[in-house]
Amino acid sequence: MMRYKVFVVDGSRQVICAAKLDCIDEQAARRRAEQMHDEHDVELWEGDRLVAVFRSATSNEGRS
Repeated sequence: MMRYKVFVVDGSRQVICAAKLDCIDEQAARRRAEQMHDEHDVELWEGDRLVAVFRSATSNEGRS
């Protein structure tokens, strides 16, 4: 098992919540993290390495 961290971030890149994931490999971690993104972006990390960012549908729209 590999240990990953998932951060749900707002439009200002502030962490809303975080979770630890234990997954068999990076692909499994990506699938789980991707399921978590909805109205906020989700960042997947392995240690200090950014693995992926899953953008919300509204992340590219101008929000106030």
